[in-house]
Amino acid sequence: MLRAWVLTAGVLWAGVASAAVEGPGKTQFLRAARATGEVKVDGKLDEDTWAKAPVFDGFVQRFPDAGKAPSERTELRVLYDDRNVYVAVTCHDSEPALINRNLGRRDSDLYSDRVRVLLDTTHDHRTAYVFTVNAGGVQSDGLHYDDRLYSTDWDGVWDAAAGGTEGGWVAEFAIPLSVLRFPEAPVQTWGFSVQREIARKNEELETVLNPRTSNAVVSRLGHLTGLEELRPKRAVELVPYLAARTVARPQFSDAARPWPRLVDPSLDVGLDFKTALTSNLALTATLNPDFGQVEADQLILNLSTFEAFFPEKRPFFTQGMELFNPVGGQGGPQTLFYSRRVGLQTPILGAAKLTGTVTEGVEVGVLDAVVTGPWQREVDEEQPDRDVGLYLTRPLHVGPNNALPTDPMVPMNYLAAVVRGKVGSSSRVGGVVTMATPLTGACSDEDAALDEDPRPVPCLARGGNAAAADFDLQTADGQYGVMGQFAGSQVVGGLPERTLRDGTLLRRGTMGYGGYVRAGKFGGEGFRWDVGDEFSSPTLDLNASGFQRNQNVHSPRLGLRYQRPDGFGPLKALFANLNGGMEWTTDGRGINRGSWINFNGSVQLPSFDSIGFETGANLGGWDVRELNRTGVPLENAHWAFVALFGDTNPNRVVSAGGFLAGSHRFREGPESTPWGGQVNLYTTVRPHPALETRLEVFLDRTSNGPRFIEDLGDNRFLLSPLLSDSMSLTLRQQWVVTPRLTLQGYAQLFTAYGAYGTYYEGTSDASRAPIRLESLVPVERENTDDFHDVGLNLNLVLRWEYRLGSTLYVVYSHGQQRFPVAEGTHPPHSLIPHGLLAGAANDALMVKWAWYWGA
Repeated sequence: MLRAWVLTAGVLWAGVASAAVEGPGKTQFLRAARATGEVKVDGKLDEDTWAKAPVFDGFVQRFPDAGKAPSERTELRVLYDDRNVYVAVTCHDSEPALINRNLGRRDSDLYSDRVRVLLDTTHDHRTAYVFTVNAGGVQSDGLHYDDRLYSTDWDGVWDAAAGGTEGGWVAEFAIPLSVLRFPEAPVQTWGFSVQREIARKNEELETVLNPRTSNAVVSRLGHLTGLEELRPKRAVELVPYLAARTVARPQFSDAARPWPRLVDPSLDVGLDFKTALTSNLALTATLNPDFGQVEADQLILNLSTFEAFFPEKRPFFTQGMELFNPVGGQGGPQTLFYSRRVGLQTPILGAAKLTGTVTEGVEVGVLDAVVTGPWQREVDEEQPDRDVGLYLTRPLHVGPNNALPTDPMVPMNYLAAVVRGKVGSSSRVGGVVTMATPLTGACSDEDAALDEDPRPVPCLARGGNAAAADFDLQTADGQYGVMGQFAGSQVVGGLPERTLRDGTLLRRGTMGYGGYVRAGKFGGEGFRWDVGDEFSSPTLDLNASGFQRNQNVHSPRLGLRYQRPDGFGPLKALFANLNGGMEWTTDGRGINRGSWINFNGSVQLPSFDSIGFETGANLGGWDVRELNRTGVPLENAHWAFVALFGDTNPNRVVSAGGFLAGSHRFREGPESTPWGGQVNLYTTVRPHPALETRLEVFLDRTSNGPRFIEDLGDNRFLLSPLLSDSMSLTLRQQWVVTPRLTLQGYAQLFTAYGAYGTYYEGTSDASRAPIRLESLVPVERENTDDFHDVGLNLNLVLRWEYRLGSTLYVVYSHGQQRFPVAEGTHPPHSLIPHGLLAGAANDALMVKWAWYWGA
């Protein structure tokens, strides 16, 4: 399989390489001038030095009419000195009263008039910093990586201002050299571009032509030159913090005893640190990080046999992490490093990461984190220990002993290292190594035989090593490419053996392998295509430090697309996609895990509203994960769905969108009902540039086929069809006092219930023979498996950037679950939040102060 993939990748790349063409930015060179005096960033451009800067006004449309002259004139000037690069963009507007100056919190993605500056300071045609300010003065930043991918996770300390003029507005930037990586050279030449968006016209302008049809960004930039005698700044940044927190929680862990409540105060101190080791290498570290200002994960109902993927929100693990993302971006099928494995259960004692360029065209990244913390297995809840404890495993945290967690805190060390090398003008190859190492002794066979609760910590560890080689090969214009990864894994520590959902047995030292490859035409107007293949052996296990949703699968797929992102007749954009694929096991049995086909299409109307539809079908197959840890295949029913979706023009005061979907499961055995569906609707109201309200409702009805209830022994299984309903109501409120002082509110009410139907017995044999739906036999059993869940999350965050890079947070959060259904009482089949107000609640108030010092 590996040999076939390598050969296929080589043939495909050889076939598309001849299609390479250079981007239009190759011959564009814009000059910067050295500033002759102090530049005050205020959006006025009234210093004499700005009058001496060269002016560029040759912007072109990027959208909706790529390559045509803009409807409004834009002027660009660039200055520099020994500390900063200054960019000034004068945005002329024939109707200045209609400029959209919406306000928001820093780094919010606002639909407004705005200006972006793109800087490829290493000139590798792969990576570019992005600095954005809108007409209201709201700053945001991000990073383009792998030429075409974009992440908002990168964060730097820089300044910008927006000022009004009689005929438009001005965006003024001061970008410190200390936040940029660039080589030693007498004259710097950087990849460079400036984009302007005119919100009410949905118009995008750029200094170099880069239409939406291209599958490249950084390699198509123009150039900024004239930057003479600049020296990379080896700055040191320190951000110490102090966080005081008070938590009110139930005294008892029993959810049926929500009262009385205890109030637990605590105090944390910590430090974030960053420095440039060389002109191209940066070291970032954190000690006892606190992420109390981060919004809680959304409440969901996951009844599948697969882990749900949640995005990372913690700053240390979002900033500068683009190197660690898998080929093709986050959420790939085999991700070696998933930062949410680190510190969500066991606190982080400290972490450090080293990122940068070691030689021309070669980037490296190394991240190491140690997690550990105090805990107690036995707790006297009747007489809680209110003494304040200080523990070596968490020395910078102070709090009462009764607040210590009762779940074991397994000490672990997480290491991730990556190297990427540039190939040609717009391609790269690389490798990744990850290690999740338990900092405990070994788990003996005697300890492993104990029940889960009394097992010692070494038996609870889940370690593993993984390594991969990856590649991302593109033509210079980004239209054609082939990308992929080949990976291997090894189980480390923990129990002597454990069983996965599909019955695969993993022992300490067990190794697995897998990979994926994708090739095709990914850019250009008109028809595009791609072919892909994913393979994982039964024993491939990347989840110790990565994210792998599935294993024991071989999954080829094919996609055909028709893309007109720059318009089609009166339409502003048109997209149509046809995809299909199939799966089977790789354990030697070759069991068909299902086939699928999907078609979707969407258009953007002349009003810039969007509508679309999607339809697809899953053509049965066998589920080897449902009958928990046995690997016995259970027949899947055929099902199909259709969906309609749409969004209104976000430039309006009131905008809305959502989708409606219906599904039908074709009867091949017992089930609750053949019909299911989803409704997702949202509306956003912005009555004032400083106020925004967003309300979203999500309703889901899923008709499941027979679900696993119990292993009856002798290859017999108890199953029952499940009908599940869920509802989520989410409210987001934002009030912007100034771009540096904001108040955000978040509330989610979530309810769900599950209703099981008739119970059935399915029988296999010692050879794990498949179980057909038609062979299930009804049995008598009292229904004690229905459930009803209710949850409420509230979050209020006041953020004040009282000086550049320094912040004060005041955060209030509330989490509550329903009071348990009384024993002997049947859970209600209703989405009404029964029992919520009587349920256990946790309330927390945190004040976090951070001070930025840079030199």
